Amino acid sequence: MDTVTDLASFLHVRWDEEERDAVLFQKLDCPASHETRRVSYGCPCPARILDRIAIHRQIFRRCVQRMKREQDEGLCWPLDSILAFQTMKALALPFELHPGWRDNWYP
Repeated sequence: MDTVTDLASFLHVRWDEEERDAVLFQKLDCPASHETRRVSYGCPCPARILDRIAIHRQIFRRCVQRMKREQDEGLCWPLDSILAFQTMKALALPFELHPGWRDNWYP
């Protein structure tokens, strides 16, 4: 596999994990959890995590579209692809401590 494909796969797996685990993140001072003395699923924290992941996925899709368009057009100086790949690497940076991280993914 090439670097872009590996990075894309890495990002999707990490985001899938974050989406799955989002319900576990609750603010300790969430008013709803204090009222019931339990963790509340009405806490806004999981929703914010899911919104952030959705935005990151949207940015990622746009990067892939830019790369595909330049591949289809056969440009000899793919500036959009270079910028898109740098953006993808920046999206992966929060996961740099993960064992699957590769050093050539640093932006």
